[in-house]
Amino acid sequence: MSLIQPDSPAAVARVFRRRAGSFSEYSAIFQAASERMLERLHVMKLEPETILDLGCRDGFQAQALAERFPNARIVGVDFHIGNTVETSDAAQKSSKLWWKPWQRPKQLELISADPHQLPLESGQFDLVISNLLLPWCAEPQRVFDEAVRVLKPQGAFLFTSAGPDTLQEYRRAWETIDTYEHSFGLVDMHDIGDALLAAGLSAPVLDREVISVDYPNIAALQAELRAVGAGNLAIGRRKGLMNKRVTARLDNAAEPTGKRFVTTLELVHGHGWKGDLPTGKQTDEGYTISLDSFTTALRK
Repeated sequence: MSLIQPDSPAAVARVFRRRAGSFSEYSAIFQAASERMLERLHVMKLEPETILDLGCRDGFQAQALAERFPNARIVGVDFHIGNTVETSDAAQKSSKLWWKPWQRPKQLELISADPHQLPLESGQFDLVISNLLLPWCAEPQRVFDEAVRVLKPQGAFLFTSAGPDTLQEYRRAWETIDTYEHSFGLVDMHDIGDALLAAGLSAPVLDREVISVDYPNIAALQAELRAVGAGNLAIGRRKGLMNKRVTARLDNAAEPTGKRFVTTLELVHGHGWKGDLPTGKQTDEGYTISLDSFTTALRK
């Protein structure tokens, strides 16, 4: 299903374990996407008693959910949930310090697990929410199936992902150097729509934002990708470290005029309901099948 297939869940878990200490310092894109997604909860008018944060990373989204729904039980799941806290000043300022148990909200439970095969009982969550997890999932259809399985009847699934236009400028720079894959897990919106329907979700809605992200240079982008565990995990990827010659060629391909490096984030939003559409949810609120809804594209 993925245009470029990511590596195995075990490989992703190893990368997440190595990068657990740097994620919070470089998570601005994740947090911005999460804020956009959580704004949509206002439209959905949900009051969930049980919430699954699928792909919770350092817990920044789980904290926002705990503040919004203080009486809800929240379970956070990710490939790897670390046991240490970042020590740099910048990381300390940005991190929610989730890994200190005494600072964790009482209603929050954290689990390291493969999102393709959740160690959770069926039908226990009112809301499953997932932010930018799918690019690391080798089989997105199985992740959707699992999300629907653990939902209660008429529960809601709300998520974001990254479409294939993401990092297109970065890929073009690499195309001048080699023929290896340099991104992974970027699923087309139409394929995501098919997966939602196949998973049994009612009234799925999809739309996209096209966001330009400005970096000082391509090296800054690469540093961020490594820090959040989004270094190259593609099957068919380039092996080994880059030498100075390759680095210089990449810099020249990306920034021939010495200007800043601007790249694309194609942010895909989606949601749907398990089973029949809940009573009181009218189609004029936006809960209609809209798999080709590109009219909300934005550029920031």
